[in-house]
Amino acid sequence: MRPGSVVPSFPSVTSRLVPLRRGPAPEPPFPPVPLHLPEGRAVQPCLQGLRLPLGGRARAPMEEPLALHPVKLYVYDLSKGMARRLSHLMLGKQLDGIWHTSIIVHKDEFFYGSGGISSCAPGGTLLGPPDTVVDLGNTEVTEEIFLEYLSSLGESAFRGESYNLFEHNCNTFSNEVAQFLTGKKIPSYITDLPSEVLATPFGQALRPLLDSIQIQPPGGNTFSRHNGQS
Repeated sequence: MRPGSVVPSFPSVTSRLVPLRRGPAPEPPFPPVPLHLPEGRAVQPCLQGLRLPLGGRARAPMEEPLALHPVKLYVYDLSKGMARRLSHLMLGKQLDGIWHTSIIVHKDEFFYGSGGISSCAPGGTLLGPPDTVVDLGNTEVTEEIFLEYLSSLGESAFRGESYNLFEHNCNTFSNEVAQFLTGKKIPSYITDLPSEVLATPFGQALRPLLDSIQIQPPGGNTFSRHNGQS
């Protein structure tokens, strides 16, 4: 630079800084996704304003939990106490009862006999009230699905002509249905009864006669595919 020359002036760096302005946050670069629900269904508050994430999809609303229906086992002693008093004398083995069982679910009682699958109001057969009630828990199986299931059983394994006092009886049915509804079996003292009787000499001697016995508790309605009862 030559002597006497004028040095040009420049604005300071700080004079160029623009003060930051405070204001609302910018909108995200994606629009909200509208939810289209069937008429009459309310939008859950946590799902209102749901937005589609970048590169992803909107989450579906959580399904409502299924209703739980209580399942009970009704246990009847067909001997009305006679088995407890006479079994040791006749069989040489103590039996507490000759058991008939049924399943209570969806406000009805369902059982199996020589007439096929039947139903009635709880305690509605001529056997009267049960001697014991066993709580089997709850089921998520709806009434519609359950009746369809019973229809399939009534047309296959549990037809009336398939009944056998020792090998395919009301307790076989109750055990099958209990496992379908709750995953639980009925008490073993009930399902083991036929084998206990047949393990005795007297039971073996009477088997030809006992095999011919057909048990169908009166008072129930034969199950029908169309409306659950006939």
